[in-house]
Amino acid sequence: MNICTRYKCDTCDTLIDCRIGFSNRDVQPFQFACPECGEQITFTLGLDNLEGATEIKEFEGPFTGENPFVDLHLDFPVSFDSYKQGETAFMRVVSSIGQDSFYHLSSRLDLLNRLGEHHRSLKRLISQYKRGNIKGFEKVIKGLDDLDFIKLKSHKNEDVVAALYSATSVISSPLTIYEHNKELSEEMPKLLFKLYNEHYDNLNEFFDSLLNTGFLKTVHHDTISLYPRLIKLELPLRPALYYDYAEEELGDVPARVSTQSFDTCNDTYKDLAEVYSRQLVLVAGLNNMIHRGDFNLFSDDVRLSKKKGDVIKAFSSLDDYANVDLGKKLTAIDDSFFKFDENAIDNRLRNGIAHYKHDYNEATQIITYSSAKEGLTRDKTVEISFMTFLRKMLLLFREVHSLNHVIKALLYHTILILKKDI
Repeated sequence: MNICTRYKCDTCDTLIDCRIGFSNRDVQPFQFACPECGEQITFTLGLDNLEGATEIKEFEGPFTGENPFVDLHLDFPVSFDSYKQGETAFMRVVSSIGQDSFYHLSSRLDLLNRLGEHHRSLKRLISQYKRGNIKGFEKVIKGLDDLDFIKLKSHKNEDVVAALYSATSVISSPLTIYEHNKELSEEMPKLLFKLYNEHYDNLNEFFDSLLNTGFLKTVHHDTISLYPRLIKLELPLRPALYYDYAEEELGDVPARVSTQSFDTCNDTYKDLAEVYSRQLVLVAGLNNMIHRGDFNLFSDDVRLSKKKGDVIKAFSSLDDYANVDLGKKLTAIDDSFFKFDENAIDNRLRNGIAHYKHDYNEATQIITYSSAKEGLTRDKTVEISFMTFLRKMLLLFREVHSLNHVIKALLYHTILILKKDI
């Protein structure tokens, strides 16, 4: 279902023609910017809370093309193109990906609806686990029956971890690709068993370093804290899921997001990149052991200076490696057992956000950022659409979620094999 209406911007008096496609979400908040002056216009379907504009009640239609046109739909990307009767966001999506893919996409959106309704409980679930309040953790799980989390068999560590990872699996399922995680989840225990047999002493030293420093616990807690934050952003992320099915590349496609803005999402992207960078320490240690039998020993191509042949301090041990920037961390992992998705990693964007070298145009939904050290100027800039940014955030979360399977395997090894607390 769609409705067509007309707004008058409160700031510049521009008349804006608007088509609104209905989502299956109970609460449907919309946001867009006036194409002329950038004034933020917000409203929620069914509520009298329009801000930034006045609705022209006497509008009867149809649109004639004389006014700027805004197409809105929470679930799908919408275009900047001029109005065309019948070419709604829904019709374009079904035509592009087909009925079967559309039904699969709809099922993921339905689960996002349910998860979004429970955001506060999901956040409480993670916080109670991190505090070690297992009774509180169990109580929250019991209150989320409709999400099909597994219940605690007991308060033993292994059963608590099993319940936690059942929850993160359900929380992540509408945002991730199941097949991407299945292989790693199944292969990690086999990998650790192989290292246990071939490099027993070094593997134990590796775990000692992770446990004595508290690194495994902190990176575990940092990782699981991200899951409720992604669900909190389910509104802007919804249309980015479409590109899992579409043959078209995002590129410079002027796809618009119908709710929220870059400023509501940039901190989460930055934190995803930070956690991902820390997770790479675990990958590097295991990878060093696989190839050289020593979790501290990086490839000579990485750790030795090209000029003098000296050992570079940043790659002299895993502890030093932990302080290296994300980009350099990635290049130091040779022939990795974990296959990285290069499309998910944009270190320049991460740096631009982290150092506040970015601007966002609300009207065009274009992000302009710079990651170069330019002194007072910002001559070297990159532009991407908000939709492209959301897609990058979605892919980066999938990497973080995949590496959470590495963390899960390390936790079970600690509990079941080493007989130690986390």
